Amino acid sequence: MRRGFLIRSVERLLRRDESLVGVVFMWSRHRWMVPFAGCAFVGLVAVAGASEIVDWSVRLGLGAVGATVAAVSTTEYRVLALTTRSLVLCRGGRFRQVATGIIERLPDDVAITRVGTTLVTSEWVVGDLRYTVPRNFGPAMEAVAHR
Repeated sequence: MRRGFLIRSVERLLRRDESLVGVVFMWSRHRWMVPFAGCAFVGLVAVAGASEIVDWSVRLGLGAVGATVAAVSTTEYRVLALTTRSLVLCRGGRFRQVATGIIERLPDDVAITRVGTTLVTSEWVVGDLRYTVPRNFGPAMEAVAHR
């Protein structure tokens, strides 16, 4: 069902003379995400202590919430669409797997290579940017890489 929403959102952005062949949902994190999230954690624990919150579990919980918000705010969601004409890189929705707008049409000779994999995700370099692709979009990303 989510893939259907994603496909329809990409099709709305395409030109009339092109059709969708494949779609991949992916994301990238800013290189300073870990220090940013760590500072948010430490800062909120300190503010909770200064606010005279005595219970350490509450302080740590507030710090964890702050670190999570910081990590999510540094994440950029993207949709890579293979069409009959070209590869299209789109902005992805933050809360749903949808394409919200076209960023650019990638050149035909753009390099797409896998650089790592885990049980649930794989890491890909598209051009000069590194993206994380969830496992359920892995076969679609393979097809795009071997177009």
